[in-house]
Amino acid sequence: MGLPDILKAEQTDAAADLVRAYYKDTFKHGRPRSGSRFDDWAGGGDAPAIANKVTADDLIAVSFLSVEIKPQAAIGLLETHAARVSELLEAIPTDLDLADADIEVLNAPDSPATELWDLVRGKRHGKWGVGQTTASKILARKRPKLIPIYDSVVGPLMGLKHSGCQWQVWHEALADGNDLHQRLETIRRKSGAPEKLSGLRIMDVALWMDGKRKGLKVLNDDPAE
Repeated sequence: MGLPDILKAEQTDAAADLVRAYYKDTFKHGRPRSGSRFDDWAGGGDAPAIANKVTADDLIAVSFLSVEIKPQAAIGLLETHAARVSELLEAIPTDLDLADADIEVLNAPDSPATELWDLVRGKRHGKWGVGQTTASKILARKRPKLIPIYDSVVGPLMGLKHSGCQWQVWHEALADGNDLHQRLETIRRKSGAPEKLSGLRIMDVALWMDGKRKGLKVLNDDPAE
């Protein structure tokens, strides 16, 4: 598929305006958008001290993006399966950008990222109420340069009906020679958004704000794909 209009070169300033609104504007009661704190809450999910484990602060940050972590999932990720989660995270680089990743390796059924996705979704130890949107937000918190967020607003703009081939679609958009990867940094800089933000997060925010402006609906996370 072609790039969504908001990500094309001629829309760079418009995209920067949307990202600026997400991170800088406040609601009329003076409070910021809760999602603007997802990235930096408690120092960020990829901070060196916690990059290879899921913490309670990670789950709090994920809740800022309007999803709920069920109690059994929280217990599983923070306690019951914490050791395996850490093993898998240790095998996924913190500094690898999706644009530079070997997508065949990332998407392989036995890759650490795929196994972690399946674990977070509850596919390996029984369902615990984590759908594709929530799972993507947990993984994006831990590896913001590598794992994109999927939801009912961004997905359709990227031509997706579900999260199944999302990593490949985003990789193709970033790596097909259209300078999107570099343009996302330009959008971030022009928007005045935090310097730490990954290109994937800038892309997600620009798409989400554009989709909301177009009237796309935020649907409840569905554990069934």
